[in-house]
Amino acid sequence: MDLRGGRGEGGRLDGESLPDLLRSWRRRMDPRVVPGLKVSGRRSDGLTQRDVARLAGVSERWYGAMERGKKAGYSTDFLDRVASALRLSRPERDALYLGAVGRPPALAVVPEAEALAEMDEALQLLLDNQAPAPAFVTDLAWNVIGYNGPLLDWFPWAAHQANQMRWAFLSPEAHEQLVDWEQDWARPYLGQIRYERARHPKNEALRLLERDILAGSPAAQAMWDRHEMVEHVDGDVRRLRLPYHRGQEISVRIAALRPMRSDRLRVIVLMEDRGGAAGM
Repeated sequence: MDLRGGRGEGGRLDGESLPDLLRSWRRRMDPRVVPGLKVSGRRSDGLTQRDVARLAGVSERWYGAMERGKKAGYSTDFLDRVASALRLSRPERDALYLGAVGRPPALAVVPEAEALAEMDEALQLLLDNQAPAPAFVTDLAWNVIGYNGPLLDWFPWAAHQANQMRWAFLSPEAHEQLVDWEQDWARPYLGQIRYERARHPKNEALRLLERDILAGSPAAQAMWDRHEMVEHVDGDVRRLRLPYHRGQEISVRIAALRPMRSDRLRVIVLMEDRGGAAGM
């Protein structure tokens, strides 16, 4: 497949080539709003190829090859990292996939209709009022159905790969960004999944979530055999190491809430814990 344009056949894009789109997307980015990037002494606006490669966690040569239109076996993880680095919308992410690998991204699990209906303006206002603390809402199967601006600053993946648990277990970057991944994050998360599966044994979205995580993560499968069960992590302190904080480790206290009108929704707020406490 030629990434440099075409007539829409074989996944190629009509009108604009993928290299043109990639250059346009990075040039529209303001490096001043991207934590960790040097902004002084730049000769032009926008991000450089080196910037995008660094944010995506790949070499400049590898990213540059795609921007030059080179055909290669680009992985979904790489494409999602580029989409996060460039803050692409869902249609733009689709265009990235079509131009790079000739197909759209796999469909995410669709949030439950009842949960989406309950995500109203009042709940969004609650999230927005938590700023500068990141806050988000998930449905029963941890699909992210609402978030505030700071959440996207900390976790850009939420705009397109919007399932909290799938990201935590199936994304390589999660193992780096969630400090003490197995003890403090993975085991409690699996305990929560097991708890919700016991409460809602006929829920198809939860069944698929369990299946995908155990099939995609050998570490999760080994931990699952412990048969641990956890209801929530409200009040727990955890550590993160995110690009937003220039890779510096921070501690957050997790506030986990449920609206009284619904048992299908979770509201999560991450409050930076400057006392430095860590662990359960």
